[in-house]
Amino acid sequence: MLEFFIELVFNMGYLGFFFYMIVVGTFIPLPTQLILLPAGFLAAQGKLDISTILFVTAFGTTIGATINYFMANYISKHLMNEEKSRKVKKFFDKYGKASVFLAPLTFGLGQYISLPAGIAKMDLRWFIPLIFISNSIWNFAMLMLGYMFGEDAGSKTIYIIGSATIIVVITISTFVYKEFKSN
Repeated sequence: MLEFFIELVFNMGYLGFFFYMIVVGTFIPLPTQLILLPAGFLAAQGKLDISTILFVTAFGTTIGATINYFMANYISKHLMNEEKSRKVKKFFDKYGKASVFLAPLTFGLGQYISLPAGIAKMDLRWFIPLIFISNSIWNFAMLMLGYMFGEDAGSKTIYIIGSATIIVVITISTFVYKEFKSN
């Protein structure tokens, strides 16, 4: 079964990764791990290029998040009351940049941060680069996790970099959840 799934991911190719990650970037709850872990494994075997996977997947999730952003912006103008929009805008004036950067690094929150960002009309000059960088970090962590299980993954450096990235993601997730619970 696992071999079938890895072969399926391989056959998707970079274009398949891109379109899957656009969907992941929207509010549709598809896990990035379904693509990134096997892709990292295949990169370790030399079957895929890890830097291409990283760029394509980060670009795809950024496009998906931008779709959410504009959808939420539209909805806030036509279907949301002014009081709720004002509350979201106030929050984003204070915490918006940090929220957009940290949410994709937090399990379960990444694909939804673009909705309040769109409601608050966060400046796209900040939104797009922050979401791209944050998704790149998340995707890198998941790729490295898959890479560590690849057959030819013998380099200690890759283990150190991958482990450090995963620890950073877990630490950020823990911090965000604790802050969320305390408010």
